[in-house]
Amino acid sequence: MSGKPEALDSVLARILGNLGLPPPDLLPHLQQSWDDLAGPPWAGQSSPVLLRRGELVVESASPQLVSILRYASGELLRRLDAELGPGRIDTIRVAGPRR
Repeated sequence: MSGKPEALDSVLARILGNLGLPPPDLLPHLQQSWDDLAGPPWAGQSSPVLLRRGELVVESASPQLVSILRYASGELLRRLDAELGPGRIDTIRVAGPRR
């Protein structure tokens, strides 16, 4: 420790990283920009609900879409890497809609 004050956002980002959580603005950014970031077949058919330790959990709009979206997850991961920077999201897990 250098004794110099550290910016609160830097401290918070480090603490969240140590807990395996993303930067505080990443999930809200994904949720707000999802349709543009994800593109087809994700847009309008799914939504990001959780991001932890590099795993993005995406909820599909219907149980029938889960397999289709799982199949397309590699392309989505490439899009997100290009948009957000590599390594922010390592895996995508598609879940059916919550009841």
